[in-house]
Amino acid sequence: MFPPSDHPEDSATGDFVFQLIDLQPQLRAFIGHLTPVIDIRADVLQEVNLLLWQKRSSFEAGTSFRNWAYTFARYVVMNYQKKAKRDKRLVFSDELMEALAEDFERADPHFEERLTALRRCLLKVPKNERRLLLDRYSEHGAVEQEARAIGRSAAALRGILFRLRIALRKCVENELRDQPSSS
Repeated sequence: MFPPSDHPEDSATGDFVFQLIDLQPQLRAFIGHLTPVIDIRADVLQEVNLLLWQKRSSFEAGTSFRNWAYTFARYVVMNYQKKAKRDKRLVFSDELMEALAEDFERADPHFEERLTALRRCLLKVPKNERRLLLDRYSEHGAVEQEARAIGRSAAALRGILFRLRIALRKCVENELRDQPSSS
């Protein structure tokens, strides 16, 4: 992981950085789950990371880093929600946000393993089809618009995407079945 250090603070800082970097995909997904406003998610993540770094001395080794980080993420999202509410923008109620956070934390204890398997499976998809999937889901593009861009009908593109999703799901299931369990 990190080379041994003569200074305990260096080792603790290195462990903290490792845990923070390792948690980024889950933290990004958690924040995305809590806020309806796509445009602010990256800003929220950046603010959460900064806050976690500033408060790193308050983290108790041996406790759940994930839960500790999620608590800060909730507060940052709530602050963004308050600002958005003052600006008359769409926000979730505090009760709904808490329910979503609890739901997310219970949802899938194997999220990271599934995400890793999905990444491996995406690499197996032919490049042009992988681009279709990534364009469709990373940019939230409309099927009709994407279909026009590639010269196909919307129905044909929906069919392609449907088949690709099924193939990816089967691939992820196979990847997870073939991997030794980490729990």
